[in-house]
Amino acid sequence: MKHVQLPNDMTTDANLTPQDLLIYVAIKRYMNKDTKEAFPSLQTICAKSGASVNTVRKCIANLEKEKYFTITKDGRKNIYTFSDYKKFEPFSYDFLDKEDLTFTEKAYIIASQQYMYKDEQGFGKITLSGQDLSKKINMPESTISKCNKSLTAKDYLSII
Repeated sequence: MKHVQLPNDMTTDANLTPQDLLIYVAIKRYMNKDTKEAFPSLQTICAKSGASVNTVRKCIANLEKEKYFTITKDGRKNIYTFSDYKKFEPFSYDFLDKEDLTFTEKAYIIASQQYMYKDEQGFGKITLSGQDLSKKINMPESTISKCNKSLTAKDYLSII
């Protein structure tokens, strides 16, 4: 199954938001494995992530500032060259392409994945409070609560 790798340290970077992480994987999806370069258009990134052009531009600036990739120009085209990392979380293309998940819900899942563990039945669990998770993933507790309600209604999440 094809997947995109998200470096583990990104989820603990206080200068990044969950939206930044989703834009990172939306761009990295197009990376050439040999050159570590990708060059999707802004329209492609918007279409694949569900984000607006302004959000994508802001996230790209944050990611470049934090050195997760460098950007060179080829005419009007951005070429993104990704930095090296050792540990990562994989996210499948199937997950990234889910049309019933919003941009914010995907960003929340991507950011919180590292804090999840599997129980004996193979279900992923997070034992952090909304407040603690909010601090760790740099997402407002109110947004986490909205995502939890929405993901529960869509049968992606059960709250115990």
